[in-house]
Amino acid sequence: MDTLDSTQKTTVTAERTQANLSQWSNLPDQLFKRAGLRMDSLDSTQQTAVLKILKAALSDEGYKQVTQITTGDGVLAAGGGINLDFGADHYWIRILGTPAATGKWTLQYGGHHLAVNITMAGNSMTLAPTLWAAQPAAYADAAAEVEPLCGETVKAFKLAESLDETQLKAAALTTPIKEIVLGAGQDGKTLAAEGVKASTFTDPQKTLLLDLIDEWITPLNTEQAAAKLAEAKKNLDQTTFAWYGQTAIGNPIYYRVQGPTFTIEFAHQQGQGANAGGITHIHAIYREPSNDYGAGLSS
Repeated sequence: MDTLDSTQKTTVTAERTQANLSQWSNLPDQLFKRAGLRMDSLDSTQQTAVLKILKAALSDEGYKQVTQITTGDGVLAAGGGINLDFGADHYWIRILGTPAATGKWTLQYGGHHLAVNITMAGNSMTLAPTLWAAQPAAYADAAAEVEPLCGETVKAFKLAESLDETQLKAAALTTPIKEIVLGAGQDGKTLAAEGVKASTFTDPQKTLLLDLIDEWITPLNTEQAAAKLAEAKKNLDQTTFAWYGQTAIGNPIYYRVQGPTFTIEFAHQQGQGANAGGITHIHAIYREPSNDYGAGLSS
């Protein structure tokens, strides 16, 4: 806040109302009206200050995932052929409520294919809901292959491949699903638990499931993530895993993991590509139905 002028301060802040909390999307800017300050409107000092906030709130892996997604948007824009407003610096920051050591407030950072909602209340924090997406799902950067949602893809296929015939039948969704259900504009909605129950899993399968859940919780900083992972482990037998699509990696798929405290959805959006995992366009979301935007946090 100290790096901003008075007009910028007014623009970047707003009341922490449900309408303001819900004002995020994975769409490009022409297709969705965002609020706050866009990164390309800030000078280098201000941009660095924004990234410092994200580094403080997220784990190293979480911050890396955010920057890989935004960089990928730059790669997509540079490829041409799509007349839409997006790019590596077309991401917005907004602060809802008053940043303080007490009380509840929310930091939002997002744009095309990313919507991070970080709510803080004293010493507690949540990333729910946060939308993670990627297009392209993999790209070359400095001669290295980058795949922002690699773990979320590969670990899901490993779990699906481990299921026996009975478990896979229980996990299979009979209705085709090609998009996440609880994405933007779906606040307050829930899904009935579907799929195979983790209580039927072998110990190695439970390890694979917990490893997959870990991918979605560890973007939060280490201290905050530890408590959520412990809770997920405690409730593992009450968790369900649902799947649509083939189980060989390289195929378009949809999966859902639901526990008492969280819902995870992952969906491909188009075709098969040459990248690792074979999926060229991914939408995914992490929610905590009773704690989205910190609803369950004590302020």
